[in-house]
Amino acid sequence: MKIAFLYTLDANKALFRPYIERYLANNTATITHHVNEQLLSKAMEAGLTHTVTKLVQQAIRDIEAEGADIIICTCSTIGDAAEQTPNINSRVIRVDRPMAEQAVSARKVHVLAALESTIEPTLTLLKQCGQQQGTSPDISYAVIPNAWPHYANGDADSYAKVIAKYVERESNRYDNIVLAQASMAPAIAYINKPPAPVLSSPELCCQYISRLI
Repeated sequence: MKIAFLYTLDANKALFRPYIERYLANNTATITHHVNEQLLSKAMEAGLTHTVTKLVQQAIRDIEAEGADIIICTCSTIGDAAEQTPNINSRVIRVDRPMAEQAVSARKVHVLAALESTIEPTLTLLKQCGQQQGTSPDISYAVIPNAWPHYANGDADSYAKVIAKYVERESNRYDNIVLAQASMAPAIAYINKPPAPVLSSPELCCQYISRLI
């Protein structure tokens, strides 16, 4: 079994490492890592246009050509485009799908993102998962201001702390809080009093993959 991770930020390789080591290192699977930062930058500039979608799906095909059985797209913004890649034998899984499938079992779901471009794909996924499970959660969302520049500048600690403080200020009327981007996961360690269970995609996805193999 060959599992490939596609990252749109080089920093996310380090972010995923502890989860891969925890859930996948003892399996017989071979893990490879692929970085293509232009996919996210172009999606942020233009949205998921036909041209951007073609770039994403070509990246998936290139990874498949190297023999990957499972490809994990770690970027929520381009995740749907990656999963919809036609005419391939590899199984493509967007990193936030296992998280979304868990989230929609709740009645009230609140989505937080650091990038506006992540909101629409995440809401679409949650609604899709809800329809598949026969649930109709009340879904709200917000973009955390002033967080992303820290991550873009390489200051992951400040990024995580800004997110954590924002989460702590949220109300307790939600059944769960979804951190829409994989890069947001380390913020959980800084949240002193979460108003609701906080879900993040890297750990839940690696748990899911471990069950698959």
